[in-house]
Amino acid sequence: METTDTHSEPDKLNINAPGRPVEKECNNVNQDTDCKNSATDVNINEKCSGEVEGGGTKDMDPEQAYAEGKISKKQLKRLRREEAWRKKKEFLKTKRKEQRRLEAQKRKEKGEPNKKRLRLEFEKRLETSDITISVDLSFDDLMMEQDIKKLMKQIERCYAVNKRAPVPVQMHLSSLGGRCRHRMETAIAGWQGWKVGMDSDLYTEVFERERIVYLTSDSPNTLSTLEPGKVYIIGGLVDHNSHKGLCYQRACEAGVGHAQLPIAQFVKIQSRKVLAVNHVFEIMLAYLELQDWQEAFLRVIPPRKGVEAITADQAGEVVTEIEKGEEPPNKGGPAVGEGNSALLDRDS
Repeated sequence: METTDTHSEPDKLNINAPGRPVEKECNNVNQDTDCKNSATDVNINEKCSGEVEGGGTKDMDPEQAYAEGKISKKQLKRLRREEAWRKKKEFLKTKRKEQRRLEAQKRKEKGEPNKKRLRLEFEKRLETSDITISVDLSFDDLMMEQDIKKLMKQIERCYAVNKRAPVPVQMHLSSLGGRCRHRMETAIAGWQGWKVGMDSDLYTEVFERERIVYLTSDSPNTLSTLEPGKVYIIGGLVDHNSHKGLCYQRACEAGVGHAQLPIAQFVKIQSRKVLAVNHVFEIMLAYLELQDWQEAFLRVIPPRKGVEAITADQAGEVVTEIEKGEEPPNKGGPAVGEGNSALLDRDS
């Protein structure tokens, strides 16, 4: 007996929602050759060719198609589920759209600018910024995958805060490559539109060496202010205390300036002295806004670290100890990691 190709044409019945891979199935018992279940990339409504002539069932209701015996009960149930899924998807889409409309209306009532205006205002403020903060991403090979994820989350936070800062900085990423770049390309939406400098080269190949100040707790120098024209480097390293002094070592090898944040002169921290990349970034933004290191530290450092302000008398004692060359008490040395290799100074 001569057989025919039973899979040459798709079924004309096309009622299901798109994008749902299902099996195809045939209930035509009069066909000479049996229809076989195909892979999941074939639509459930594909049936044996020749069952429906003239294409008259293209827009037929699934209930009607089932009543006329053109689809099986199993197919009908799947079509019902797909229709319910499609309606739910449309409902959620409409709900999200309504939420965005209400949020925009609330911002308008409060006199807050919309997203487009916020972006334009940020770009305008950024034009007058002459301080650069760059994150050194040359530690890619020293971190585990979960640490890479944490680091890129912190960088994403940095950009979000910089956009809303009254005094933003020129943000930059150096040595961007490897797993860090892959994570950015696959997990951070809209990164291509960021107002951020990005280079695969090391920071010393991007900026003039005399402008660079690498932030590291092991440096004997302490920042007193943020100077216009300078490029401040934050070590992009989540190492959980595994690479002590690495940022300072690399800064010395590169022959660039280095300094530590003046934390010991302004606040005390009771817990582990660890700051993430975004914390250091936010502290510097807060200082540019407030022109006060103590207020900047208190605003940004999480309360869970037990941060306390140092009085004028206590600050004088710390300065005297440093001038004498005596190390203030520091049990166990500085904690390093959680997004930054030694970005807190060594003093408690």
